[in-house]
Amino acid sequence: MDTSRWKSILVPREVYEEIKELSKAEGRTIGGQLRLVFDWYKDAQVKNNDHTKPRPRPRGNTEKAK
Repeated sequence: MDTSRWKSILVPREVYEEIKELSKAEGRTIGGQLRLVFDWYKDAQVKNNDHTKPRPRPRGNTEKAK
């Protein structure tokens, strides 16, 4: 793999499965779908003037252990 052009990322399995389904339904590659979602995110941040404030990310598993 040309690491100057491509990188691997880790996402939770559920997120990967949803992105995979969306990309297939919309006729895109997974990378193309991720790019589109990221562009939507950036546009929303600019419109909300929040592009300098990072959003809080959930930490760990949000389900309680049984």
